[in-house]
Parts: sequence; structure tokens; C-alpha cells
Amino acid sequence: MFQTALTLALCAAVGLLLYRKRVPAGMLIGAAAASAVLAAGFHFGGVPPISKHIAQVAAGVFIGSSASRDDFRQLKTFYKPVVMITCSLLLVNVVIGALLFLAGYSDLLSCLVCAVPGGISDVTLIAVDFGADASKVLLVHFCRLVVGVAVFPAVVQRITPPMPEGEGESAARKGGTPDRRGTARLLLALAAASAGAWLGNWLGVPAASILFPLFIAFALNLSGFSIPFPSWLRQAAQVVSGAYIGGLLDPGRFGNPAAVFFAAVITIAVLLANACFFGKWMERRFHVPLREGMLMLTPAGAGDMALISADIGVNSPRLILVQVYRLLIATAIFPHLCLLLARAFGG
Repeated sequence: MFQTALTLALCAAVGLLLYRKRVPAGMLIGAAAASAVLAAGFHFGGVPPISKHIAQVAAGVFIGSSASRDDFRQLKTFYKPVVMITCSLLLVNVVIGALLFLAGYSDLLSCLVCAVPGGISDVTLIAVDFGADASKVLLVHFCRLVVGVAVFPAVVQRITPPMPEGEGESAARKGGTPDRRGTARLLLALAAASAGAWLGNWLGVPAASILFPLFIAFALNLSGFSIPFPSWLRQAAQVVSGAYIGGLLDPGRFGNPAAVFFAAVITIAVLLANACFFGKWMERRFHVPLREGMLMLTPAGAGDMALISADIGVNSPRLILVQVYRLLIATAIFPHLCLLLARAFGG
């Protein structure tokens, strides 16, 4: 109990330090790094497995409450680019997974999960549920995160023309502190999501701790039961999630350093090529600005993209909508496709 409290306190402190230094996803990266150091250097036992479920419930409610009915009405005029983005992400998922497997990085299921286009915490936690090698999945997604928030935006900003001013307004992002009624709605949503997660786990549904809360919050939100999700709760969930997945980062399980290096290079190269190719295609076919189209296919997750898109002159509700959509399919669909492919090909 003392080790758990100390681990969470140190993870929160390091995460807050990076957050105040304006490092994108600083809370998560700092918590994961602190937990990994404590586990590897001081042999701390990390945080209990229940923390994974707590973080997934919070993440599911956050994702499900991020999309509104007005946002989804826009899909009527933007569905063709969304279909193309989905196909490109699925193609990239299979290509990267196959290349990592052929390079001897890990088993087929772990390699496919490495390429799922979701956030670092969500995908790593799902990898645990599916029995994939969480350490290797975390390593590849950490490389994606670093490139996605530190390198990719600068490259996009340099090689693409700026978007016209007034090209849409940034979608409203939930934050701050909800009022009394908002707090009551949030607590009810968390209670319903927790009950759904328990039911899903009892039924043996893979990744139920995030899937059931996601769809419950999504249904509540679309029905008009708006769920205010304060920024401090999201940050707390990132600390808990980072503390858990950081303890999974076991250097002794990485295997051949050359395979690890080539895995990172393969993943980043394919993702960047995909963003350039399909970003240009969307510009020519659907008149989507190149900068916006490439950011829709960025290696970073939706939350990270929301933090950095405005910094490079992109304030587009379509971008936020596509990123939320990516979260949904990356959490609810792609991991299960990876599982089916791995079983079909004996991985």
C-alpha cells in the first residue's frame, strides 16, 4: 500500500513537471517514465491491476463524451474522406504489423497491436487484455508518440502551405470545473460506465473496461445527457494509466536491440509515408487542405493532436471529429481485427 501511494505520488509529480513545461502528453509520459524507473531501478511492485480498469473507465467516458450530435451531422458531407482514412489506417495497421513480424520483433498479435492507430495508454492497456507483449507494444507506441508530438507537426508545418484564416473554428473542448449539475451528470456517467465495465468483464469481453464505458458515455452524450469531463480528471487518469503501463516497460523483454531499432524505423517510416500520400490524395480528390489532411493521419493520438494542432495554425472541427472517430475505431474495432488476423494466421 505504501509503495503504491509513493509510486502514484512520484508519478504525479514528474507528470506535473512535464505538463508545466508544456510537453504534449506530459502527464502520461512523466508518470510512465517515473513508474518505469521505480520498477527497474528500485524494484517497486508498481500499482495494482485494478488501476488499469480505473484508468480505462475514465478514458472510455472521456472518449465517449467527446463527440456531439452536431459533430456527427458533419459526416454527411465528409464521409468519403473518413472512409478513405479508415481504409488507409487499416492498410497501414496490417503492413506495419506484417513487417514487424517478418523482422522478428515479436509474435504476430503483438506486432499487429503495435500498429493500432490509437493512443499510447489505450492500446497498451488493450494489449494487456489481449495477452500481447505489452512491453514491446509500449515501446513502439512511445516512439510513435515522440515522433507524433515532437517531429511530425514541425515537418507538416514546414512542407505544407498554411491554411486560410477562418477555415473553421476549433471545436469546443471540455475542461475546467463543472457546476453542481455537471458534477452530478459526471458522477452518474462514471457510475454507469463502471457498472458496464464490470458487466463486460464478467461476460469475458476483451477490453471491456474501456469499450463498455466508451459506448455508454457515447450513447448518453448523443441522447442529450451531456457529460462535462474536467481536465483534472483526465490528467489524474493519465497518471494512473502511466503508473501502470510504466511498470510494464521491462528492458529485459525487448530482445534484440537491432530488432527494436528496425521496429521503430519501420513504424515511423510507414506512418509518415501514409500521411504524405493520403494527405495529398485528400487534397486533390476532396479539396481538404494538405496540412489538415496530414494531421488527420498523424502518428499521435487524438488527445495529443488537440493540444498541438492550433499551434501550427489548424483550427478545424473536422480534424477534431476525425481524431475522435480514430479513437473510436482504434479502441472498438482495430484491436479485435488484429486478434482475428493473429488467430487466422497462427500468431
